[in-house]
Formats: sequence, structure tokens, C-alpha cells
Amino acid sequence: MDDDEDFVLDNEAEEIKRLQLPEEEKKPIDPEEADERIARIEFNCSGCEMHEMVHYFGRKPPFALGVEYPEDNYVMRDPFQPPPPRWQTQPEYYITLGTKCSTCSKSVCKDPGCSFYYTASFCLPCGKEELKNWPVEAQARIRKQLSASQGKKN
Repeated sequence: MDDDEDFVLDNEAEEIKRLQLPEEEKKPIDPEEADERIARIEFNCSGCEMHEMVHYFGRKPPFALGVEYPEDNYVMRDPFQPPPPRWQTQPEYYITLGTKCSTCSKSVCKDPGCSFYYTASFCLPCGKEELKNWPVEAQARIRKQLSASQGKKN
């Protein structure tokens, strides 16, 4: 008996179709979706109500090589700088707009009138509440910041 006799097919085309790998759906790529330079994450400061679209939320922005924050931050590429050539891996200029309050989780910008940093970021209302638990130096700093922010509002 010849080994080739085992492979005799009634319908060769059907058998070939059956054995082929399934074709992946070829979804057309929207150039807008593929462009990582388009900001897609919304940032709203709960203190001053600043609203901005940013490129990244987290600790290690991929476009700021070697930068790692101690907490998650809203980061955008600098809109006033041209992008580096795609074939070169180099850091880009970036702007850190804000973070989430470590107590209430509201988004706050880095402006001294909206947030305070002491081991973590706090919105000013939560900073006032936490004030009694901090060392004297940190208490003095936030009191100074709070009085300066009150002066701006008046």
C-alpha cells in the first residue's frame, strides 16, 4: 500500500480552506487613532476647574525617558515643542499638570492654590484636615501656602 493513497481527497479546495489559519479581521486603521501625539485623557482640576486633555496618566510617561514619579500624574507632551523623529528614541519635553489627592482622590493641578505635596499630593481642603498630623516644618509650609492662596482669591 502506497502512503500517498491515505491523502486522496474528494474536494481538494475544501480541504485546503479547512486547514488554513483563520484570517484576522482587517480593520482599517484610523490615522487619528494611531497617532499617539493626540491627547485622549481628560484632566479636570477640582480646585481651579482647569480642563485639559493629556497624553498620559501614570508614573512612567513613555515619552519622558527615565522619568518616574512617586505617584500617578497627568502628563502631556509639550505642545510648543516639535515631536522628535519617529526613528529616534529620545526624551520629549513634557508638562506635568496634576495628580489625584491621596485622601479624597479628586484630581488637582500642581498650582499652589489647588494642591500641596508632603509625602503625597493633597488638595488644599484635605491638606487642612491632615495638617495636624504633619511635622512642624510641613505645617508651616502649608499654612504659608494657604494664606497665599487666600490672598489671591480676595
